[in-house]
Amino acid sequence: MAAFEAVSKLMINSLGGRFSIIDFRRCELPPERPDDNDFDPRLYREPKCPISPWMAYFNLLRTGFGAGVLGLPLAISQSGIILGPLLTLATGALMIHTHLTLLWCLNEISRQLRIPYISYRYGFRIALLHGPPICRYIGERGPTIIATMMMMSQIGICTVFVIFTTDSLRDIMDWESSRPALLALLLPYLLLEYFMKTLKIVSYVSLVGNLMNFVGLVLIFYLIFEDPHGETIVATTETLPFLFALGTFLFNMSAVGVVLSLDKALKDPTIMTSRCGVIIIGILVPTLVSTIFGTLGYWSFGTMEENILRSLPFDNYIAMTAIGLYMIAVALAYPIQCYPGIQIILEVVKNHHLNEPPSDNALKILESIARPVFVCTSFLIGYLIPFQGPFVAFVGSLCTTLLALVFPATMELCLMYPGDYGKFNIHLVKNLIIIIIGIFICFFGIAHCGYLIYIRILSLDSPNDV
Repeated sequence: MAAFEAVSKLMINSLGGRFSIIDFRRCELPPERPDDNDFDPRLYREPKCPISPWMAYFNLLRTGFGAGVLGLPLAISQSGIILGPLLTLATGALMIHTHLTLLWCLNEISRQLRIPYISYRYGFRIALLHGPPICRYIGERGPTIIATMMMMSQIGICTVFVIFTTDSLRDIMDWESSRPALLALLLPYLLLEYFMKTLKIVSYVSLVGNLMNFVGLVLIFYLIFEDPHGETIVATTETLPFLFALGTFLFNMSAVGVVLSLDKALKDPTIMTSRCGVIIIGILVPTLVSTIFGTLGYWSFGTMEENILRSLPFDNYIAMTAIGLYMIAVALAYPIQCYPGIQIILEVVKNHHLNEPPSDNALKILESIARPVFVCTSFLIGYLIPFQGPFVAFVGSLCTTLLALVFPATMELCLMYPGDYGKFNIHLVKNLIIIIIGIFICFFGIAHCGYLIYIRILSLDSPNDV
């Protein structure tokens, strides 16, 4: 879930054939929005390692069918059998809208500046500087805010992957603790990060992961209908469990970092926002499958502790096969979540001093150091907080609400300032509602999920803990 800045000072070829320099750290949009539409920034991009459309579809679908989908039966149980599925569909639709909004904002800024591309970090800054005076203070610190939230999000997602795979290996090997699994998986994860350094390689590996996910999902569906034994199904829920469910839904449906990475690497980025484009298909399909999967999983197994795999019968070879397939598939998806995080580190260092940029060799050395550090950091957090359910909801409440809801809505609100909000100020009302919802989920979701994690950590040292 993170985007990265390719350059901070960019030399571009204008339509007149002359070169100009844009410094994203200082430039602003013109006071009046240009009406000319003769410049489409997506047509002037030249990605270094371009990917084909099928790679983009597979990468986004792979993200939607990751480890988070297995926790949706737990989220449905927290929000109720009636409200849960409706909330899942609504979250997916909202994620499609906000992801499209974010790309529109970045393309609109690029169009007005007449440049091929601008990153989330600097696009956020420029958009807020164009908005009301209250937003300018935040806008000046926009790149730092976005980079910090992106790094936290990517580390959180990678940590979830580590927790999930270690729990799966623990169940397969019948170990009493996840610590041996952490040690056993550390080296494979380091090797994956070492060999999978480009988005093209990651895309091919994602294809294998998608196939494993599909087979694992089919096996779980079979087990769902083989022996349903769920307890009393809850139709409604209280406020606090509802916040837990919202954080989980947002974590699973959002893919800001992957979307922006794909948009930058595609040969034809226009397919990202088309009617049957990457965003709509890549989020809609996982949303529909996740809704069905979460509802049926709750109906069959009842309330569960972490994810549906831990509710499967461990003496069933089909269940163990499904656990093994998902463990491998999630491990193979780990590099695509690390990729944006590593790029953030490199580009922040690269663009910190424009007058004395680091050499290519220095950046390669930094990348060689950053990759294992990133892996070890996610393993360390997984060691300290080995609880997938509340940690997923915590990351969703903290990072996804801001990066995928509040920030895109704020950017669109500022770009349309002061009076371009449409009939009856429809865009103003819509964005204000999204911002209020996002801030509410962020603050109260963090508090609730943080409390759950605190209680679970205390229970680890309890003499009654088994």
